[in-house]
Amino acid sequence: MWLRNPDGASPPANVSSRRLQVYSRLVRNNIESFIERGFPVLAEVLSKQQWQSLLQSFIEKHNSESPLFANIGDEFVNFLETFTQKNTSAISYPDFIYQLACYERMEVEAYHAEMSCVPPVVKQPELSLWRINPSLQWRDFNYPVHTIQPQLVPNEPLPQPIFIAVYRVDCVDENKQFSSTVKFMQLNPVTMLLIDLLQRQPGLSIADMAVRLSEQLPQYSVQQLEQGLLTTIPDLYQRAMLFPFAN
Repeated sequence: MWLRNPDGASPPANVSSRRLQVYSRLVRNNIESFIERGFPVLAEVLSKQQWQSLLQSFIEKHNSESPLFANIGDEFVNFLETFTQKNTSAISYPDFIYQLACYERMEVEAYHAEMSCVPPVVKQPELSLWRINPSLQWRDFNYPVHTIQPQLVPNEPLPQPIFIAVYRVDCVDENKQFSSTVKFMQLNPVTMLLIDLLQRQPGLSIADMAVRLSEQLPQYSVQQLEQGLLTTIPDLYQRAMLFPFAN
Protein backbone atom coordinates (compact mmCIF):
# COMPACT_ATOMS: atom_id res chain seq x y z
CA MET A 1 0.00 0.00 0.00
CA TRP A 2 2.85 2.40 0.72
CA LEU A 3 4.20 2.08 -2.82
CA ARG A 4 0.77 2.84 -4.28
CA ASN A 5 0.14 5.78 -1.95
CA PRO A 6 3.20 6.97 0.01
CA ASP A 7 1.26 9.87 1.54
CA GLY A 8 -1.56 7.71 2.83
CA ALA A 9 0.16 4.59 4.17
CA SER A 10 3.04 3.71 6.45
CA PRO A 11 6.30 2.55 4.86
CA PRO A 12 7.52 -1.02 5.42
CA ALA A 13 9.44 -1.54 8.65
CA ASN A 14 13.16 -2.34 8.76
CA VAL A 15 13.86 -0.81 5.33
CA SER A 16 15.87 2.38 5.02
CA SER A 17 13.98 5.44 3.89
CA ARG A 18 16.55 6.12 1.18
CA ARG A 19 16.12 2.67 -0.38
CA LEU A 20 12.35 2.98 -0.30
CA GLN A 21 12.47 6.35 -2.01
CA VAL A 22 14.78 5.05 -4.75
CA TYR A 23 12.57 2.00 -5.35
CA SER A 24 9.40 4.09 -5.39
CA ARG A 25 10.92 6.57 -7.83
CA LEU A 26 12.07 3.82 -10.20
CA VAL A 27 8.70 2.06 -10.23
CA ARG A 28 6.68 5.23 -10.66
CA ASN A 29 8.97 6.70 -13.30
CA ASN A 30 8.76 3.49 -15.33
CA ILE A 31 4.98 3.32 -15.11
CA GLU A 32 4.54 7.00 -15.93
CA SER A 33 7.01 6.82 -18.81
CA PHE A 34 5.26 3.82 -20.38
CA ILE A 35 1.87 5.49 -20.13
CA GLU A 36 2.99 8.89 -21.40
CA ARG A 37 4.68 7.33 -24.44
CA GLY A 38 1.62 5.23 -25.17
CA PHE A 39 -0.96 8.00 -24.78
CA PRO A 40 0.73 11.22 -25.94
CA VAL A 41 -2.44 12.99 -27.11
CA LEU A 42 -4.28 12.26 -23.88
CA ALA A 43 -1.31 13.58 -21.88
CA GLU A 44 -1.27 16.69 -24.05
CA VAL A 45 -4.97 17.59 -23.88
CA LEU A 46 -5.14 17.27 -20.09
CA SER A 47 -3.67 19.84 -17.78
CA LYS A 48 -0.55 18.90 -15.82
CA GLN A 49 -2.64 18.65 -12.65
CA GLN A 50 -5.21 16.41 -14.34
CA TRP A 51 -2.52 14.18 -15.85
CA GLN A 52 -0.54 13.72 -12.62
CA SER A 53 -3.71 13.08 -10.63
CA LEU A 54 -4.85 10.53 -13.22
CA LEU A 55 -1.54 8.67 -13.04
CA GLN A 56 -1.65 8.66 -9.25
CA SER A 57 -5.19 7.29 -9.31
CA PHE A 58 -4.10 4.52 -11.67
CA ILE A 59 -1.13 3.53 -9.51
CA GLU A 60 -3.11 3.73 -6.29
CA LYS A 61 -6.42 2.12 -7.27
CA HIS A 62 -6.01 -0.17 -10.26
CA ASN A 63 -5.46 -3.88 -9.69
CA SER A 64 -3.58 -5.02 -12.77
CA GLU A 65 -4.17 -8.49 -14.18
CA SER A 66 -0.73 -8.62 -15.81
CA PRO A 67 2.67 -8.01 -14.16
CA LEU A 68 4.34 -7.14 -17.49
CA PHE A 69 5.33 -3.57 -18.32
CA ALA A 70 4.39 -4.27 -21.95
CA ASN A 71 0.76 -4.62 -20.84
CA ILE A 72 0.58 -1.37 -18.88
CA GLY A 73 -1.17 0.32 -21.79
CA ASP A 74 -3.98 -2.25 -21.74
CA GLU A 75 -4.25 -1.97 -17.99
CA PHE A 76 -4.48 1.83 -18.23
CA VAL A 77 -7.31 1.57 -20.77
CA ASN A 78 -9.13 -0.91 -18.51
CA PHE A 79 -8.71 1.50 -15.62
CA LEU A 80 -10.13 4.43 -17.60
CA GLU A 81 -13.22 2.49 -18.68
CA THR A 82 -14.97 3.27 -15.40
CA PHE A 83 -12.71 5.98 -14.00
CA THR A 84 -14.87 9.01 -14.81
CA GLN A 85 -17.88 7.38 -13.12
CA LYS A 86 -15.86 6.45 -10.02
CA ASN A 87 -13.75 9.61 -9.75
CA THR A 88 -14.26 11.16 -6.31
CA SER A 89 -11.49 13.74 -6.39
CA ALA A 90 -12.05 17.46 -6.76
CA ILE A 91 -10.44 17.29 -10.21
CA SER A 92 -12.84 16.69 -13.08
CA TYR A 93 -11.96 15.13 -16.44
CA PRO A 94 -13.44 15.21 -19.93
CA ASP A 95 -15.81 12.36 -20.66
CA PHE A 96 -13.87 11.40 -23.79
CA ILE A 97 -10.66 10.28 -22.04
CA TYR A 98 -11.53 6.56 -22.15
CA GLN A 99 -12.38 6.58 -25.85
CA LEU A 100 -9.31 8.64 -26.72
CA ALA A 101 -7.16 6.15 -24.79
CA CYS A 102 -8.80 3.26 -26.71
CA TYR A 103 -7.94 4.94 -30.01
CA GLU A 104 -4.33 5.61 -29.03
CA ARG A 105 -3.96 2.03 -27.79
CA MET A 106 -5.26 0.77 -31.14
CA GLU A 107 -2.47 2.74 -32.84
CA VAL A 108 0.16 1.19 -30.57
CA GLU A 109 -1.16 -2.33 -31.08
CA ALA A 110 -1.31 -1.90 -34.85
CA TYR A 111 2.28 -0.62 -34.94
CA HIS A 112 3.58 -3.52 -32.84
CA ALA A 113 1.51 -6.26 -34.49
CA GLU A 114 3.82 -9.21 -35.11
CA MET A 115 2.51 -10.20 -38.53
CA SER A 116 3.74 -8.81 -41.84
CA CYS A 117 1.55 -6.07 -43.32
CA VAL A 118 3.16 -5.72 -46.76
CA PRO A 119 0.27 -5.53 -49.27
CA PRO A 120 0.57 -8.38 -51.82
CA VAL A 121 0.12 -7.55 -55.49
CA VAL A 122 -3.35 -8.20 -56.94
CA LYS A 123 -3.90 -8.05 -60.70
CA GLN A 124 -7.64 -8.83 -60.84
CA PRO A 125 -9.41 -7.58 -57.69
CA GLU A 126 -12.81 -8.62 -59.00
CA LEU A 127 -11.70 -12.28 -59.17
CA SER A 128 -9.77 -12.44 -55.89
CA LEU A 129 -10.69 -13.76 -52.47
CA TRP A 130 -10.18 -11.26 -49.67
CA ARG A 131 -9.12 -10.90 -46.05
CA ILE A 132 -8.49 -7.96 -43.72
CA ASN A 133 -5.04 -6.47 -43.16
CA PRO A 134 -3.99 -8.58 -40.13
CA SER A 135 -3.09 -5.53 -38.03
CA LEU A 136 -6.48 -3.83 -38.50
CA GLN A 137 -8.73 -3.03 -35.56
CA TRP A 138 -11.93 -1.06 -35.61
CA ARG A 139 -14.53 0.13 -33.14
CA ASP A 140 -17.24 2.74 -32.72
CA PHE A 141 -16.66 6.04 -30.93
CA ASN A 142 -18.99 8.70 -29.55
CA TYR A 143 -16.28 11.35 -29.90
CA PRO A 144 -14.07 12.34 -32.87
CA VAL A 145 -11.01 10.79 -31.25
CA HIS A 146 -8.97 10.89 -34.48
CA THR A 147 -9.08 14.71 -34.53
CA ILE A 148 -8.67 15.53 -30.83
CA GLN A 149 -5.75 17.81 -29.98
CA PRO A 150 -5.19 20.62 -27.46
CA GLN A 151 -6.70 23.18 -29.83
CA LEU A 152 -9.59 20.92 -30.84
CA VAL A 153 -11.26 19.37 -27.81
CA PRO A 154 -14.92 18.25 -28.10
CA ASN A 155 -17.35 19.51 -25.50
CA GLU A 156 -20.05 16.91 -26.11
CA PRO A 157 -20.58 13.57 -27.82
CA LEU A 158 -21.30 13.31 -31.52
CA PRO A 159 -24.95 13.07 -32.62
CA GLN A 160 -24.23 9.60 -34.04
CA PRO A 161 -21.36 7.18 -33.32
CA ILE A 162 -18.55 6.96 -35.85
CA PHE A 163 -16.57 3.88 -36.88
CA ILE A 164 -12.80 4.12 -37.15
CA ALA A 165 -10.33 1.50 -38.38
CA VAL A 166 -6.64 1.62 -37.43
CA TYR A 167 -4.03 -0.48 -39.19
CA ARG A 168 -0.37 -0.68 -40.19
CA VAL A 169 1.16 -0.72 -43.66
CA ASP A 170 4.67 -2.11 -44.19
CA CYS A 171 6.81 -1.13 -47.14
CA VAL A 172 10.13 -2.24 -48.61
CA ASP A 173 11.60 0.34 -51.02
CA GLU A 174 13.96 -0.19 -53.97
CA ASN A 175 16.93 -0.01 -51.59
CA LYS A 176 15.39 -2.79 -49.46
CA GLN A 177 14.76 -0.36 -46.61
CA PHE A 178 11.83 -1.44 -44.43
CA SER A 179 9.35 1.05 -42.99
CA SER A 180 5.98 0.92 -41.26
CA THR A 181 3.18 3.47 -41.12
CA VAL A 182 0.08 3.41 -38.95
CA LYS A 183 -3.02 4.68 -40.75
CA PHE A 184 -6.65 5.20 -39.91
CA MET A 185 -9.90 5.49 -41.82
CA GLN A 186 -13.36 6.54 -40.76
CA LEU A 187 -15.76 3.90 -42.02
CA ASN A 188 -19.29 4.42 -43.24
CA PRO A 189 -21.84 1.91 -41.86
CA VAL A 190 -21.75 -0.32 -44.95
CA THR A 191 -17.93 -0.48 -45.03
CA MET A 192 -17.97 -1.22 -41.30
CA LEU A 193 -20.24 -4.22 -41.95
CA LEU A 194 -17.91 -5.35 -44.75
CA ILE A 195 -14.82 -5.14 -42.52
CA ASP A 196 -16.60 -6.98 -39.74
CA LEU A 197 -17.75 -9.68 -42.19
CA LEU A 198 -14.25 -10.31 -43.53
CA GLN A 199 -12.76 -10.43 -40.06
CA ARG A 200 -15.23 -13.15 -39.14
CA GLN A 201 -15.18 -14.93 -42.51
CA PRO A 202 -11.91 -14.34 -44.41
CA GLY A 203 -11.52 -15.73 -47.92
CA LEU A 204 -14.74 -14.45 -49.50
CA SER A 205 -15.18 -13.37 -53.10
CA ILE A 206 -17.01 -10.18 -54.01
CA ALA A 207 -20.05 -12.25 -54.97
CA ASP A 208 -19.97 -14.05 -51.61
CA MET A 209 -19.70 -10.74 -49.75
CA ALA A 210 -22.71 -9.33 -51.59
CA VAL A 211 -24.85 -12.30 -50.61
CA ARG A 212 -23.86 -12.17 -46.96
CA LEU A 213 -24.19 -8.39 -46.71
CA SER A 214 -27.67 -8.55 -48.23
CA GLU A 215 -28.75 -10.43 -45.10
CA GLN A 216 -27.83 -7.38 -43.00
CA LEU A 217 -28.84 -4.79 -45.60
CA PRO A 218 -32.19 -5.98 -46.99
CA GLN A 219 -32.85 -2.55 -48.49
CA TYR A 220 -30.26 -3.37 -51.16
CA SER A 221 -30.40 -6.20 -53.68
CA VAL A 222 -27.50 -8.61 -54.08
CA GLN A 223 -26.82 -7.09 -57.48
CA GLN A 224 -26.68 -3.54 -56.06
CA LEU A 225 -24.29 -4.63 -53.34
CA GLU A 226 -22.07 -6.47 -55.79
CA GLN A 227 -21.81 -3.42 -58.03
CA GLY A 228 -20.90 -1.28 -55.03
CA LEU A 229 -18.29 -3.77 -53.89
CA LEU A 230 -16.64 -3.77 -57.29
CA THR A 231 -15.72 -0.14 -56.56
CA THR A 232 -15.19 -0.41 -52.80
CA ILE A 233 -12.92 -3.47 -52.73
CA PRO A 234 -10.21 -2.05 -55.07
CA ASP A 235 -10.28 1.20 -53.07
CA LEU A 236 -9.80 -0.60 -49.75
CA TYR A 237 -7.04 -2.66 -51.35
CA GLN A 238 -5.25 0.49 -52.54
CA ARG A 239 -5.46 1.78 -48.96
CA ALA A 240 -3.91 -1.54 -47.80
CA MET A 241 -6.91 -2.34 -45.61
CA LEU A 242 -7.66 -5.52 -47.60
CA PHE A 243 -5.23 -8.23 -48.64
CA PRO A 244 -5.76 -11.16 -50.99
CA PHE A 245 -6.58 -14.37 -49.21
CA ALA A 246 -4.17 -17.29 -49.50
CA ASN A 247 -4.89 -20.78 -48.17
